[in-house]
Amino acid sequence: MVTMSWRRLCASSAAVAAAAVLTACGSSSSSSSNGGTSSSASSAGKTTAAAAAGTGKANAACIPPAPSALPGDPDKVAASLTGTARTAMAGYPGTVYKSPWADFTPSGKAPWKVGLSINQPGSYPEGVLAGLNAAKAASQGKIASIEALTVSTPNSVTEQIQQMRSMIEQHVSIIFAFLSSPTGLNAVIDQAAKAGIPVISIAGQSTDRSAINLQPNPTQLGYDGARGLVNAMGGKPGSVLEVQGIPGITFNTQVVNAGMIVLKACKMNIVGSVNGFFVAPTAKTAVLQFLSGHPTTIDGVFQASGMASGVISAFQQLGRTVPPVADINPVAASLVYWNQNKSSYHGSGVAIAPERTGQYAMAVGLALLEGRGIKITDVPFSPPVITSANLSQWVQAGWTSATTVEANGPASAIPITALVNGYTTKR
Repeated sequence: MVTMSWRRLCASSAAVAAAAVLTACGSSSSSSSNGGTSSSASSAGKTTAAAAAGTGKANAACIPPAPSALPGDPDKVAASLTGTARTAMAGYPGTVYKSPWADFTPSGKAPWKVGLSINQPGSYPEGVLAGLNAAKAASQGKIASIEALTVSTPNSVTEQIQQMRSMIEQHVSIIFAFLSSPTGLNAVIDQAAKAGIPVISIAGQSTDRSAINLQPNPTQLGYDGARGLVNAMGGKPGSVLEVQGIPGITFNTQVVNAGMIVLKACKMNIVGSVNGFFVAPTAKTAVLQFLSGHPTTIDGVFQASGMASGVISAFQQLGRTVPPVADINPVAASLVYWNQNKSSYHGSGVAIAPERTGQYAMAVGLALLEGRGIKITDVPFSPPVITSANLSQWVQAGWTSATTVEANGPASAIPITALVNGYTTKR
């Protein structure tokens, strides 16, 4: 996956198109203290296939089954997964391999120093860092410090290589990284591996097999986003506006393609497509321009990520009824609107939860440092679904329509312990 996609999808509605994705906690014991105690915890954030997002009713009959095919798996390691890890791998794009860290024996002992290399500033990496720090605090002294560095020039591969080399020279035990390129950092990832330092790529998919790629499953994001939208629209064919992030970027393509399978199966009429660049104000402008030339009713909006608040604001500004919006990667403002208008607005959401991602990432890192080994090159998670039934768990006290933070949900939103147990070679 092109890492830029995640950075841009997570940009806050008041920021430039930037930022990245996802989570981690402590070891299996410390994960429990952060709420990721078992696979059953996923019920707080993920609806079953028989429950319609946002309505509590049965799924519309037109909705096809959820994607279940495994990614390319030449080493047959994905096929060996069970439970929560196997569920998270369903529909996952690309190819996965046996991880070279499956039999990893760490050389040092706790407390460990870890590094975080950030390819550009933004609300998503800030949220992930908050999650890493929360996991550090819960690690019972296992993590001594987190060395976090952000490049001065966004997406500078050269500067990020220098950062990561500096971390290697400082003998950190793990490097977490929002990579500026899926290929450009391969040499320094290999350098870290030779030094016995695993690199965990957060929200991006490195092509280097020594990296461990940690992200929400983008196919499931698109499918669940579209499923929630169709159900919110009552399962009937209607006019849908598509709001893409950045066409051609891998993440955008994966999410939109997965969503379109559902929308086409339900005979939705895509009346237009605009680009919001994963930034809410930019999406608002694009939607305003579209609506000004299309006075007919829009029954629903499918947006790729993080732009729902801008879409909602555009309809409000023109005095038009706000239709259901597929709120993939919701920010506070869009959830506040949904919460305040529950009697008339049928919402649905699918989250990527940056702080929970940070906790999950730390959990994977600690598992490695404690000698548990990682089976596979990619350790995705199923993005939690937000419905009217669990909306109250996602809206925080004090949030307003001007709040731009991304939603993290309850501690159980990502079943951290179950995922780590599923992806590691030892319990």
